[in-house]
Amino acid sequence: MNEIYMEIKEELQLMRKELQERLAKEVMHKYDVEFSQELGYGIKEEIKKKLLLHDIKEDLKDVERALFKMEIDMYGICEETGRLISTKQMKTMPTARTIHEFFYEKVNV
Repeated sequence: MNEIYMEIKEELQLMRKELQERLAKEVMHKYDVEFSQELGYGIKEEIKKKLLLHDIKEDLKDVERALFKMEIDMYGICEETGRLISTKQMKTMPTARTIHEFFYEKVNV
C-alpha cells in the first residue's frame, strides 16, 4: 500500500474512532431525552436525536466499508463502473463509493 493510501487509512481509522465516540455519547444522551419525554417535554428534541443517531450510524457504516475495501484491495474502485478513482479524489472524499459522488460534489460547491 502506498503512502497516500496509508494516510487515507489513518484518516479513516480516526474518523471511525470519533464516530464511535459520538455514537456512544448520543446513545447515552438519548436516555435523558426519553426520560424528559415521559414527563411531556422534548418531542422535537427526540426527533432531532433520532435523525442525528441515524446520520452517525450511516457515516460509521461508510467508514467501515471503506476500511474493509482497503483490506480486500478494492478501495478506490467505483462500485458502478469498475474504474479506478484517483487517489487525489479518494483523499478528498475517503468514503466515496462511486465516481459519480465527485460530480455531485462539483455541482453543489
